[in-house]
Amino acid sequence: MKAGGQAPSRDERFPKALRLLKRREFLEVQEKGQKVPVECLLGLVRPNGRPHCRVGLTISSKVGNAVERARLRRLLRECFRKRHGQWPPGVDVVLVVRQSAKDAPFPVVSRAFDGITRKLQRLFPSVPRESPPR
Repeated sequence: MKAGGQAPSRDERFPKALRLLKRREFLEVQEKGQKVPVECLLGLVRPNGRPHCRVGLTISSKVGNAVERARLRRLLRECFRKRHGQWPPGVDVVLVVRQSAKDAPFPVVSRAFDGITRKLQRLFPSVPRESPPR
């Protein structure tokens, strides 16, 4: 819910179709994907043959306690939710959070996410996008 009790608009939701959900999907990207390192994040990218991009998050227990890891997951989901339209369609991305992200404020994590976005745009030149699934 947005401030004021309003539900988020359709474009700001984070539907399951935009997430990597199964262990097998994560492992395929991690084993066969291309590495895209930026500051406190490591992106592993692999084409998925779909009309939209999907994301998965991996945060090791070495990064911090459960509270810190949950905070980082929330930050990265928010970044993706707001900016997934800038990502090229047809890729799966696993974002691996490095230990340096543990104490990083939102602007640092956001800047690293933007760096991943720029590298993805260079690796996978734009093609016309379809609207994201609902």
